[in-house]
Amino acid sequence: MPPQEPIIIETEDPKPKLFDFFFKTHMTFEGKKEQETIKVFTRRHWWVLLSPVISFFILSLLPIGLIILGAKWILAYNIAPWLGLAWVLYVMCTWFGLFYTLTMHALDVWIVTSERVIDSVQLGLFRRKVSELHLESIQDISVNTTGFIESYFNFGDLEVQTGASEQRFLFEKIPKPLEVKDKIMEAAKQYDIDRLKFLDQQKES
Repeated sequence: MPPQEPIIIETEDPKPKLFDFFFKTHMTFEGKKEQETIKVFTRRHWWVLLSPVISFFILSLLPIGLIILGAKWILAYNIAPWLGLAWVLYVMCTWFGLFYTLTMHALDVWIVTSERVIDSVQLGLFRRKVSELHLESIQDISVNTTGFIESYFNFGDLEVQTGASEQRFLFEKIPKPLEVKDKIMEAAKQYDIDRLKFLDQQKES
């Protein structure tokens, strides 16, 4: 029986190709085993980006308002050239901050496969942390959705707890957390079934 198609837990609306790097779900990853199939590939919900994007947009326009308000003072002291340079540098820094935020969003991913759960978090432009746990290690899965916004847009936190009390995987603000929970539980159940079949075959041989 062929493997089922992976469920993509993403936002509902298609994104323009220009933003594929930031929003597209890629159905492969570095270190994927040949026999391994991907069940879930997700990242934080788009709502998490809304606040910083709006903030960066407002900050980039703020100097325009200040220039208009202080036009007389600028002309009187002849500082327009220096102010223009300062404005360019300010806008560049602001847009770099936006690019950094979008990049961190794109590179923070959570993956569920037929064998394991992978937590890949970008800790900076040049530092990355990748953790994983095998499905057989999962002891408990909990979902936490808080407030009207998370309930309405259907996103929240999902925590995977292992036998070791100090080890846990936190999927932060992901879309459709209950569906992700179901997919993890299904994958873990199927993993146990396949493992038992393999052990039985080993005994028979």
